[in-house]
Amino acid sequence: MFLSQSCLCMKEKECLTMPHPHMTPPPISLTPQEAAYSGNAAKFRQFVFEYEGHTLPYNLYVPKESDQPLPLVVFMHDMGSVSKESDYTLRQGIGALVWADEKEQAERPCFVLAPQYGEKSANDDYTVTWSAEATIALIRHVAETYAIDKNRIYGTGQSMGTMMLCELLLRYPHFFAGCFLTAGQWDPERMGAIKDEHVWIMVSEHDDRAFPIMGACMASVERNGGKVARGHVDAKADEETKASFCKEVLDQGASIQFTWLDGDSVLLPSSPIFPAVHHMSTWKWAYLFSPIRAWLFAQHL
Repeated sequence: MFLSQSCLCMKEKECLTMPHPHMTPPPISLTPQEAAYSGNAAKFRQFVFEYEGHTLPYNLYVPKESDQPLPLVVFMHDMGSVSKESDYTLRQGIGALVWADEKEQAERPCFVLAPQYGEKSANDDYTVTWSAEATIALIRHVAETYAIDKNRIYGTGQSMGTMMLCELLLRYPHFFAGCFLTAGQWDPERMGAIKDEHVWIMVSEHDDRAFPIMGACMASVERNGGKVARGHVDAKADEETKASFCKEVLDQGASIQFTWLDGDSVLLPSSPIFPAVHHMSTWKWAYLFSPIRAWLFAQHL
């Protein structure tokens, strides 16, 4: 049985959305698939976690009660979603929403945790802010408060969120049972240390940072004795093609999968063209790969 809200730590309190002006990137049209998940935002509740003088708002989806502990999916958002609005991460893509969908919950029930960062938390010089340690503390707090299977804590993120997760993988080996990383990169000189983690990476071929730098990270993994599977696919592929693609990648027998979406396939006809459009369009498609979601939930510590 899950603990009631009255059992929550005193450091935590339910919060109201706080309006705050912030810059947003050029809008990109929603795909019909994305739009189908948008209603799941209402299933999350907003709270604030206090950590060493800082506050970290977060969004939490609590599934139906279960006789067994359930997995926890932790989603970390991109720089474009940095905001003082506690639920803004639920509006920039479906990286948190997809796991709370009714059909997904029927097949893979889980808790979903989505921190809301109010400032940039991971930098291009491969440094992170206080938010990194606060995020780990928050995950541990939620895992202790609810009936969560601590051997099945999964991390996923996009762009800045992927960068944060890469650093957490390095600092806390085997903390996450598995990670799905989209549209991000980290320090190639250090990333070889993740060789024994279970990670699936997806970037856009025309993302001029994530594709080459994460490729260098994978080369570092291999130099460190790890095995990396590789593959690429059209972002708009049908479900049968996606399933075949994922099987071919997994049949390579690696713990780390490095995959990319072909060419301009991430773009929609209505997409405005700007320098980061391929980067920002990656996560429009990545979370729609059901076989990758299934792979993630098959990982255990």
